[in-house]
Amino acid sequence: GSGIVEVVAKNGYSVIVREVNDDFLSQGLARIQKSMARAVERNKMSAADRDAAYTRIKSTTKIEDLAPCDLVVEAVVENLKLKKDIFKELDAVTRPNVILASNTSSLAVTEMAGMTRKPGQVLGMHFFNPVPVMPLLEMVRTFLTSEETYTTARTFGERLGKKVIVSRDVPGFIVNA
Repeated sequence: GSGIVEVVAKNGYSVIVREVNDDFLSQGLARIQKSMARAVERNKMSAADRDAAYTRIKSTTKIEDLAPCDLVVEAVVENLKLKKDIFKELDAVTRPNVILASNTSSLAVTEMAGMTRKPGQVLGMHFFNPVPVMPLLEMVRTFLTSEETYTTARTFGERLGKKVIVSRDVPGFIVNA
């Protein structure tokens, strides 16, 4: 998830990154700092832009701190039970109009959406690694995903400079099928 956080912050958005404990949080933030330092060294970004991006990143270990977010991208390991549990938790703490996305590379997004009271606001947003370098974003639309959710998420992905391709919620989506 650190690459997603970095790209979102570099593109002018405020980001709240949540991790399960302080050690994982520190490791993720260190990866972001290292990546942005390399970008400055390679003249891919200015030090001022790096500093500005870093100030847009807030970190927490509390899922409740995601409550004010407009879009939440889950990026845990590829374990459907874990992802479904997280979507259930996110549904309980986020606002009614939030978009919930999974960074899954192959798991059923519809099953994650079924853990929420807002399945029309759930989709997959599969960012490719390393996220700051790879231009592809595989968006996974379920049969429940609303047009507004799809359009908003696609616009967001494009504003991040990503080439968005769209897949139905089928095993492996497009790239891994």
